[in-house]
Parts: sequence; structure tokens; C-alpha cells
Amino acid sequence: MFRRLRIIIWNIVSNLEQKLYPFNNNDNYYYEIKNDETGEEYMIIEWIKSFDDRITRLQDEMVWIKSEINNLNKK
Repeated sequence: MFRRLRIIIWNIVSNLEQKLYPFNNNDNYYYEIKNDETGEEYMIIEWIKSFDDRITRLQDEMVWIKSEINNLNKK
């Protein structure tokens, strides 16, 4: 009997929490965003991945430039 009561209370509290704090859902990555410049719609996760790719590329280029500067300094 107590177990059923605990489950019912837990369900009520859980539903209340989701209504009061909807930002805690893990679905935030799947909201669509519209790019004002191009009019394209895409998911936030795609946006994050594109920035991660750009950052990785820039880091690779910085490492290459640093090695080239070191080569020029050696000469």
C-alpha cells in the first residue's frame, strides 16, 4: 500500500516538475533555429557540431602556422 502511494506521489511531483521547469528536458538540442541571413532551419545540435568543426579546423591551422614560424626562425 505504501509503495503504491509513493509511486502515485512521485508521478504527481514528476509531472509538476516538468510543467514548472520545462528547460530541464534533454530535448533542448532538437529545437529548430532559423538562420536570419539564409532562411535555413536547422537543429541546435547541428549548429554546435558546425562550430566544433570550425574550431578544430582553426586549431589545426594555428598549429601549422606555429610550425611554419618555427621553421622560419630556425633558418
